[in-house]
Amino acid sequence: MVLPSPLPTDPSGPAERPASMRSHPSAHRPAASHQHAHATGPGPRGWVDAGAPVERVQLDERSWVDVVRGLVPDAERVHHEVLRATPWRQGRSFRYERWVDDTRLSATVAGSRRHPALAAVETWLVRRYRVRFSGVVLTQYRDARESLGFHRDTGMTWLDDTLVAVFTLGAQRSWFLRPDTGRQRFADDDELRDVVDLAPSGGDLLVMGGACQRDWLHAVPPSAVAVGGRISAQWRWASRRGEPDLSLRHRDAWRFTSAR
Repeated sequence: MVLPSPLPTDPSGPAERPASMRSHPSAHRPAASHQHAHATGPGPRGWVDAGAPVERVQLDERSWVDVVRGLVPDAERVHHEVLRATPWRQGRSFRYERWVDDTRLSATVAGSRRHPALAAVETWLVRRYRVRFSGVVLTQYRDARESLGFHRDTGMTWLDDTLVAVFTLGAQRSWFLRPDTGRQRFADDDELRDVVDLAPSGGDLLVMGGACQRDWLHAVPPSAVAVGGRISAQWRWASRRGEPDLSLRHRDAWRFTSAR
């Protein structure tokens, strides 16, 4: 797989993100294997592209990310409809071992409250990975400065075998992955040499799997150039195998978009 060139990022931003978050030309480019998506049934037909290829990026022996470009061909229409119909709220997130105010808007939808395209993507996920999800969390990035620093989705508690699917609507933004080596996450001199930038566009799906939430960090950095709005739709599942991670208050962390 040929990964896209890293997008320009902004070294400034809110306190919760790194002071020098910028892409680096020597970003790690792991090898990828190509697979083909399973055909969808009558329900999702018309929203998802049954022939969209699935590219498996093997991050290490136990961690991987599947990249599905153009899974939803009519992504621009879906973006406008989801943006308009979603009951967005300003919430708080349990990040970096404390509650912080969100710079982004968020919402949680399930069942008939989902846009049919989101329901179709969820059906695609269920059929491919053979697991069930409890709903989809939506996050809105309204401009280039709204971002999310390096983190793991520790709220699932069991991190040895998880699935985290991220579907993008709207503008293309950098989307970073890097191994969690225990370094300071917001170092001013961080040159991001070990970063993989998957940079999803509208209609693209990323699925992190295996031990990715235990051993890798992901982030959406601020952009150095003006970009339109982006919506991230996220589904999460954990097998509950292995040792639970008890380092955080997981009951609170799971509600990472609490409307407090």
